[in-house]
Amino acid sequence: MGTPTSYGAAARVFHWLTVLLLLTIVPIGLIMGDLPRGRLQDTLFVTHESLGLTVLGLTFFRLFWRMTHQPPPPSRDLRAFEVRASGSVHVMLYIILLVMPVTGYLFVTYSGIGLHYLGLVPVPALVSPDKTAGEWFLAVHVALQWAIYGLALMHIGAALHHFFVRRNDVLARMIPGLAAARPSGGAVLHKSHSAG
Repeated sequence: MGTPTSYGAAARVFHWLTVLLLLTIVPIGLIMGDLPRGRLQDTLFVTHESLGLTVLGLTFFRLFWRMTHQPPPPSRDLRAFEVRASGSVHVMLYIILLVMPVTGYLFVTYSGIGLHYLGLVPVPALVSPDKTAGEWFLAVHVALQWAIYGLALMHIGAALHHFFVRRNDVLARMIPGLAAARPSGGAVLHKSHSAG
């Protein structure tokens, strides 16, 4: 059996579940503060906070999985500097996915706001209320959204560039069944293979 050329099922689930969570969390975060006080705003705050904690837990589990399961080697079509750039973006994304939920949690708890996962399970406050600290962590949390936007655009842009312009197998490694036409005459198709 040869070396796998695409990510396994578990890695793909981690990736696309994180994408789905972020596509839900970000819009909620952008609108919830401008809504009038009431049930809808409360529901969106709880949802935003709960999904943020879900991203934190998922990212820790994803890192553990990555350390215990060897990823496939880089696409043979990538140049050395592209491999290094891709690795750097991935590291920064992992850092942001850890730091964003932590700063959100610290903002809420320093502000003395009770935190309940999905509105049901109390989340312990590990710090005492401190308005100044809460405002600082809120500012950091809000500022980091721009890092998320920038890194996500770089990640998505690179994937689309490899699929539509370079026509290699980079995107197919994360989307099962996707055939990427190779540049050599467009006749040879490179299909992804399950890594697990």
